[in-house]
Amino acid sequence: MTRPCSLVVDSGAVLAEPVPAGTIVVPLRIVFGDQVLRDGIDITAESFYRRLEAGDVPTTSTPSPGEYLEAFRASDASSDIVCLTIPRTLSAMHESATLAARLFNDSGDPRRVHVVDTGNAAAGFGLVARAAAELCAAGETADAVLQRVEQARSEVVMLGTLRTLTYLARSGRVPALVAGVTNLLDVRPIFELSKGEAKRLALVRGEKRVVRAFQKEALGVLDTATPLWLAVFHSSVPESAGELREALHAELTVCRSETIALSPVMGAYTGPGMTGFAAMPLRGAELDEVP
Repeated sequence: MTRPCSLVVDSGAVLAEPVPAGTIVVPLRIVFGDQVLRDGIDITAESFYRRLEAGDVPTTSTPSPGEYLEAFRASDASSDIVCLTIPRTLSAMHESATLAARLFNDSGDPRRVHVVDTGNAAAGFGLVARAAAELCAAGETADAVLQRVEQARSEVVMLGTLRTLTYLARSGRVPALVAGVTNLLDVRPIFELSKGEAKRLALVRGEKRVVRAFQKEALGVLDTATPLWLAVFHSSVPESAGELREALHAELTVCRSETIALSPVMGAYTGPGMTGFAAMPLRGAELDEVP
């Protein structure tokens, strides 16, 4: 695979603005009743969370195989294509992208599509996508991009906590009774998402203990001497995200860092008040860009 590489991701990936050269974003959809909105195009994170806090109840819709196929066809005519998805255990996006890739690869087009389940979502998925996007923008081959993606997907650490489990309960991912009791007791679960599976690391009671718990768990899963790319994320609580970012900078070797708002499609499941972070070791040329 000596061709340069284009990247296709869905709008749940956290990418720099503007979107890096050589990257195409396939929008997911937010549905409020009869109103269907494209994530990141027809609705922003700020307006989405305002609607959520006003009591509007959204659902989400994943891209169809046809939408992925259209994105593949729109990619650079001289490039092979790497398509990254969140875990197949969490969404039908991987299945849609895989079907579209099969149709594209059987169409006679000389370009090849490679679909990769990153095992990560939200900011963890975003860091893997960002690393791949930078390589694509630099003109690297699909082989080089796939190698970095495989490395990144195994090294990303993502921890998060929810202020409420109400929105997950609506999606059927947790029982309503468990959500109600957790909300009543003001208990915050801290969880890790890795290789497509969520694992609970701790239960914290009260908002003030959350940052200290994140610090403790981060020190347990990250090497403090390794140069890291850090993405702190939140759903409509930038102040809490800022406190978490400062606390992590104090404990870890953070060389690239940003604070991001979760996309509306993620917020539909988390609700407002989520905070967390994803961290990934910097490798290769990424280290050359460290200030």
